[in-house]
Amino acid sequence: MRMVSITCSLLSLLAPTTGRCQEGSQRKTPQTFDGQTETPSDFARFVEVGDGGRFDTAVTTYERDGVEVVLYAAVHIADRACYEKLNERFRSCDVLLYELVGPADARPVKGRKSEGFNPLGMMQQALKNGLQLSFQLDEIDYMPKNFVHADMTPQEFQSSMAERGESLLSIMYSMMTDGAKMQRDSPEASKGAEEVDLVAAFRSGDGRHRMRVSFARQLEAMEMMAAGGDGSTLLEGRNEKCLKVLRRELDNGHRRLGIYYGAAHLPHMERRLVEDMGFRKIRHEWLEAWDCTKRADGDVAIDDVASRRSSKLQLLRLAKAGKAWRSAHGKDAAPPKDLRQLSALTAAGKGLVFVDPWGTAYRVERRPGKSLWQARSAGPDKKWGTKDDLRMREPSW
Repeated sequence: MRMVSITCSLLSLLAPTTGRCQEGSQRKTPQTFDGQTETPSDFARFVEVGDGGRFDTAVTTYERDGVEVVLYAAVHIADRACYEKLNERFRSCDVLLYELVGPADARPVKGRKSEGFNPLGMMQQALKNGLQLSFQLDEIDYMPKNFVHADMTPQEFQSSMAERGESLLSIMYSMMTDGAKMQRDSPEASKGAEEVDLVAAFRSGDGRHRMRVSFARQLEAMEMMAAGGDGSTLLEGRNEKCLKVLRRELDNGHRRLGIYYGAAHLPHMERRLVEDMGFRKIRHEWLEAWDCTKRADGDVAIDDVASRRSSKLQLLRLAKAGKAWRSAHGKDAAPPKDLRQLSALTAAGKGLVFVDPWGTAYRVERRPGKSLWQARSAGPDKKWGTKDDLRMREPSW
């Protein structure tokens, strides 16, 4: 299991660039505002709860003369609910500065497939699927007008590495050796990794849970290693480009600004904000990124697999019907209360089913803050708001 830390290191590099705590055995509502106003801050933590827990990232606010800057700590694979909360919060910012090594003003497009052979991308997809998490670029909506690109162009990135005598190969090699060294030298850092027999865990139906816990326990340290350390292009070079964009937007008169960067970047950004730019920390909040609550992988009966697949297909068809419905009833039209009205649509209405395989009527509703739809099923337990609920969203493209 030593490869867990090495793989975590590489996973952290899959950002849009190409405080451990202990709680009791019972599941608790995640702590949000923790009252921290001193610096330096923690921006990621794993909270142990019994034989599971959660991985949290921070939302930290700084103020100067009535102007607020909010640092949103990004983790590049997480539960979909985390990204939904972030999408909502980003709307409150006058401008939201985001990371992406790419052309000036580049914006990630949800659903766009990468071209060519990308081994890191393949590993990310495998981890996302194995851990049953979502990928940041698939869930965050980068299209709103308040989103502002605040990262290096590829040319700037290459020039900065050349000036520092760096290369991607040297950075990746350093991360792999640092990860192996951490496993050897720090029993705490490797806790839960070398103890886990994943083959036995998956045979027992416990593999997904054990993998989540193993990765989450190490992710904070791995994020720091993957950032490259103080003085590196990956961390300090890109941060300085972001802060340059921040100053420009402050000069433009914006009063509430957000920065959405990987958690490993934020300690350096905080120092620059507080020590050099005169901001003071006024608010610190934790946002649950990974739910690592103990649960077995086998909680879905084999007989339900085909039913769940069939239900997801129907949910997607119902969600996609939103485009035709708005075309017929107006762009601001709400979904019908009686879904059978969708049958009147032409091609979009053919083959629709309005009750899930377990006998509960589907629901269709607007996605928060959008005219686009999402369709929902109560799942096999026929109860809304439980973990087996199914949902599919109308594509935005």
